[in-house]
Amino acid sequence: MSIQNISRLLDELELDITQGLFVIGAERSEDIPFDLNGTLLVADLTEEHELLTNLGNVLATRFGAKNHISLFGITATDIIATQETIAIHSLGADGAAYMAKQQALSTKELDWVLMYQPDVSEAAIGSAFTLQPLIDVVAALRAPDGCSWDRLQTHSTLRRYLLEEVYEVLEAIDNRDTNNLREELGDVLLQIVFHARLAEEQGLFTVQDIIDDITAKMIRRHPHVFAKATSKELAETQLNWEALKSQEPGHDKKTLLGGISKGLPALLGAQKLQEKAAKVGFDWDSEPPVWAKFKEEIAEFKEAIAQKDYENAELEGGDVLFSLINLLRWYKIGGESALNRTNNKFRHRFAHVERCVKDSGKSWKDFSLEELDLFWESAKVSEQKHSLK
Repeated sequence: MSIQNISRLLDELELDITQGLFVIGAERSEDIPFDLNGTLLVADLTEEHELLTNLGNVLATRFGAKNHISLFGITATDIIATQETIAIHSLGADGAAYMAKQQALSTKELDWVLMYQPDVSEAAIGSAFTLQPLIDVVAALRAPDGCSWDRLQTHSTLRRYLLEEVYEVLEAIDNRDTNNLREELGDVLLQIVFHARLAEEQGLFTVQDIIDDITAKMIRRHPHVFAKATSKELAETQLNWEALKSQEPGHDKKTLLGGISKGLPALLGAQKLQEKAAKVGFDWDSEPPVWAKFKEEIAEFKEAIAQKDYENAELEGGDVLFSLINLLRWYKIGGESALNRTNNKFRHRFAHVERCVKDSGKSWKDFSLEELDLFWESAKVSEQKHSLK
């Protein structure tokens, strides 16, 4: 596109370029800044669906998928503008359709320009939310005159704290404690910003890189939302969640199980491994063999115990758990959540037993197991009465 056409568009729209103007070609859309000031013009557009979709994805990561753009078709004598703005997330479909329609109606070749202008409300929203205060706090803690403990931390030393904070978030969710959930999510966010700071100090990546990457990933994995792909197109190109993940940079394509983290809790990891294998047909097609396998593993565990081969008993015990997770999976029960519910049930019932012992004025050793079990049974009765209310 010629500079003359850009100038004509600026004159036509009466844009005040003193308020900021950024002009770029569509093929260089990745260079569009995140901190845009003023008006953005993207030139050299074509009706190609892939180009427009990629451009829409870039704009969505910068300015939000639900914001809008305008398209202008320019000839030597005319400027054709969209009657209504187009949502960024539908640029690939709606933009291409509009451009093709206008080109068909025109007797001359149209040069296309996209325009985006952040409005006052967007700026207000953007200024109302920022991670910068937390980023600044972590930077101060890591500074030479900062906190001696924080300055010693590495990704490895912080690992346990990230895990602990995530589990505390899960506990707040299970307890339906929204106030505590807010606090615990903040603790997780601190861990994320801290890890990002460590990476930034090594010249690897920043918090903004993390946000940009996950935003772009979500847009790529939801073409039915952001690219307006039809159901037929999705089926033909096999654009399902797993296929989209396998196309992404850094995804382990060498093995089917390569994308499942070895750092997952064992029960959750077992279920994800089984689900992944089942997707390629490595699974029984009926329930009886699943039950049979579970019983077989229990028998092998008992045999190892009878032989006092405790090293093998550990392996066989793992097989029992793995086969039980597989059995639960057949009934769409998550092993991790099932065991967590049982843990919470045990906590509640044992707390009742503890109260009974305390209220008696006696010590634990004064009660037989049978007597303690009566307290346990009374806890179960109390639960049943409560559930009937």
